[in-house]
Amino acid sequence: MRREDFTSDAWGELAATLEGNPAFVPRAAPRDLVLTPEIIALLDEASHRLGVLAGIGRRLPNPQLLIGPYLRREAVLSSRIEGTQTTLSDVYAAEAEQLRLVTSPDVQEVVNYLDAAQYGLERLATLPLSLRLLKELHERLMAHGVRGHGPPGEFRTYQNFIGGTSEANATYVPPPVLGMAECLDDFETFLHERPFPPLIQAAVLHYQFEAIHPFGDGNGRVGRLLMTIFLTERELLPQPLLYLSAHFERERPAYYGGLMRISTHGDWEEWIKYVLIGVRDQAFEAANLADRLLGLQSATRERLHHRRASANALALVDALFLNPLMTVRRAQELLHVSHPTARATIRTLEEAAVLREITGRARDMVFRADEIYELIRA
Repeated sequence: MRREDFTSDAWGELAATLEGNPAFVPRAAPRDLVLTPEIIALLDEASHRLGVLAGIGRRLPNPQLLIGPYLRREAVLSSRIEGTQTTLSDVYAAEAEQLRLVTSPDVQEVVNYLDAAQYGLERLATLPLSLRLLKELHERLMAHGVRGHGPPGEFRTYQNFIGGTSEANATYVPPPVLGMAECLDDFETFLHERPFPPLIQAAVLHYQFEAIHPFGDGNGRVGRLLMTIFLTERELLPQPLLYLSAHFERERPAYYGGLMRISTHGDWEEWIKYVLIGVRDQAFEAANLADRLLGLQSATRERLHHRRASANALALVDALFLNPLMTVRRAQELLHVSHPTARATIRTLEEAAVLREITGRARDMVFRADEIYELIRA
């Protein structure tokens, strides 16, 4: 991190680490940003598309039909930003306890992200968004010995850095521990204020959190979860159907560059526009995916009705939208039926071309709903 990159408009000041290297201490979160006409226009577009998505969420008899696929896509993409190579197929295989089908050693990181997201959304019923809740999310993210530094669920007690091999050649060095506490106090206060429309505040919150970088590792994933949970808490969506990691991963240089230019140049305008464009585009994509998933569910159920399929077969179809991998054992557990009944139900879905066996084995077979899987993965 070079001192000369920080202009007189930098959103904070440089301090020294214990080793004498420069570290950046961000200012308190802004409460009076000027919203340009371009930002206001983007805010209107993003809010409209979010409203359309919210309407879809309110009409769903079973919100998990959409929440499940969206959340798993988000977990994969948010973790990919951090360098993992886990695929959606790996996640489904791990959840179905088919570890022999998992190809990535990092799948536990993504499974942890799913667990943290689901926990955080449920925890809002008993605990408002706060530093305490962020610690609880971090503890779940870093569970089961995944790679990372520092104790799970605790703020760092040492100097960390981003990029490079040391503080001296790092891309970014966040505030030293002694300066971090004051930053976090303001951050938590800002969480509960309402100085801006929620989408603008979510953009500001994400920058402030990433600039402080309070955990030894996992800050990026916590920061992206923070945006989803914040928008859910502010009731912009009845269900957590909007996830921004697809936008951040697709435009990764702009993501990191936008965060850094606030630190070096105080450039809030470009960052807020970048986030609003992401909300607008991802809300549109999410609404399209919702229509396609609901259409596929309806068409599949109609196909089964024509075949006079049992209620068990119809129930199993709905479960496939949460995880398109199926085994006889999983069918037994989902339907609360015997092994022969579960096998017969799967055979019905095979004959209707809903399921296909993918291992080629005569024992311990695994079936996949290809149409559902390809639609979610696309």
